[in-house]
Amino acid sequence: FMTEPQKLAKQLLEIIPSVMRILSAEIRASGHLPSPAQFGVMVTLAYHPCNLSSLAEENGVSLPTMSSTINTLVERGWVNRTRSTVDRRVVNVEITESGMNHLLEIQRHAEHKLLALLNPVNEKDRKQLSAGLEILSNVFDITEGFANKGNCID
Repeated sequence: FMTEPQKLAKQLLEIIPSVMRILSAEIRASGHLPSPAQFGVMVTLAYHPCNLSSLAEENGVSLPTMSSTINTLVERGWVNRTRSTVDRRVVNVEITESGMNHLLEIQRHAEHKLLALLNPVNEKDRKQLSAGLEILSNVFDITEGFANKGNCID
């Protein structure tokens, strides 16, 4: 026998990967980003500059892996890398105007895909879904647009 919170947790673990698979496929198909992992990094940087170590830790990857991801984004002109003025060993990363424009285009593309999926849903179900998503936003402390990320600059 599962408790109600256990059932909800199980449902979330079933639904979220499906949604992410659809959105990841759309992002790749749109040609905007070669990897969904880069999307997550750019989302973080859209809120604030971040140091390389914090980005690696937040994304659960090694420093060399994150460095490679950032190299790719720098080559595309979507992020800039600078040395910290406080500690020269620290590399800070920030999104560029071009990177922000690409990120907003990806968001528009993803919203368009979601709209196509949600259009057939009746009004009553949409209202229930909206109420449920508002609850999820509060549970996960999500601000409008993107996840609420703390500052990770030195």
